[in-house]
Amino acid sequence: MSEQKSNNNQQLYYAGIAVVGLVVLIALWFLLGKAPQQEPVKPTAPVIVAEPVETHVAALPAETALATEPPELQTTATPSEEIAELVVAEPALPVLDESDPEVKQRLLALDWRAGLAGLFVTEDMLRNFAVQIDNIAQGQLAAAHPLLQPLEQTFRAADADDMQLDSRSFSRYQPYIQLLESVPPQQLVQLFNRYEPLLQQSYAEQGYPDQLFKNTLIAAIDLLLATPEVDYPLALARPSVVYIFADPAIEQLPAAQKQMIRLGPDNQRKVKALLQRYRAALLATP
Repeated sequence: MSEQKSNNNQQLYYAGIAVVGLVVLIALWFLLGKAPQQEPVKPTAPVIVAEPVETHVAALPAETALATEPPELQTTATPSEEIAELVVAEPALPVLDESDPEVKQRLLALDWRAGLAGLFVTEDMLRNFAVQIDNIAQGQLAAAHPLLQPLEQTFRAADADDMQLDSRSFSRYQPYIQLLESVPPQQLVQLFNRYEPLLQQSYAEQGYPDQLFKNTLIAAIDLLLATPEVDYPLALARPSVVYIFADPAIEQLPAAQKQMIRLGPDNQRKVKALLQRYRAALLATP
């Protein structure tokens, strides 16, 4: 942690990677819910034409009696009508290298909280998502693949002499937390279904042609959820220009977990609650 401007950008990447980027991509992956399938139309029983016989009509079962209704009262959809209802035409999927314009348009069209959608970095979006998840699953943070615009406020310690993680720094992450909470997960169903092949392609390009990106996503979620609970305020040390956690047990944690701790207790609880929700839904899908 550093008070210098260059390290401020690093803090941005941490926030974007460990908070917004991950959960948005989790939503893309877990929302596999398919649209309710239309019940197949049962074949209509053949119309029975018979001479009226008083002694037998009353004894006919209900199903048979219904089948004797006039043909004009029985309606059923033709196969072509059923297909028209079930199939919604979508434009062809763009190639990965040319996907940014469409992804940007569809992502920003969702009901994000006013003024927050501009936080997204809209270049090489799908590849950056895949790179970040792969790194988080390994406990790392990839600063070279930003997902969000820089934090507006710089990091600071609570006191120059008795250094602690300043609780006022936690408010820097509020816009990102609000961004996460502003869009119902259901709005991301179509995005995931559409771009799943491109996300898998991007993951294969990273050197994992035989691995499912979904499995790596679950591993990334589990690593963040395993962030230990700590007591605040947290003491800091500054052996050089960069702040570190004074507690060696905290300082040796994976970088992704240390970023979760930097969010502060309230923000961390909100993010973990979201992660639990997404993880459960992800595992519930085939």
